[in-house]
Amino acid sequence: MNAALDKAIPILIEPLVRTGIYGSQEEALKNLVLRYVQEQIDDAEQQIARFEKKYGMGFEEWSDSLVGKATIEEEDDWIEWESARDMLESWQRIKADIEQINVSTNPANTP
Repeated sequence: MNAALDKAIPILIEPLVRTGIYGSQEEALKNLVLRYVQEQIDDAEQQIARFEKKYGMGFEEWSDSLVGKATIEEEDDWIEWESARDMLESWQRIKADIEQINVSTNPANTP
């Protein structure tokens, strides 16, 4: 990490630990990052749901129905929908990776 982040993160996180919301700075940071990641997942899922509602089917079926006859709007939607699916998958992998990280609620007890 760079020096600015080394100083800023504890300053920003400390009030959450001091007030007892979190047991440690690590726990607070992990939770805040997970919340952000979940927001990205929710956004992608909403975007996908909007396309499923608009076209009345899932991406694979709709994509197959476009072969050789897609309009420019449908091509734009296809790109946007595919991007949302890719982003959802990426954010879900990131979330799983972060959830695997074990943070102590009391760093003083960490070996």
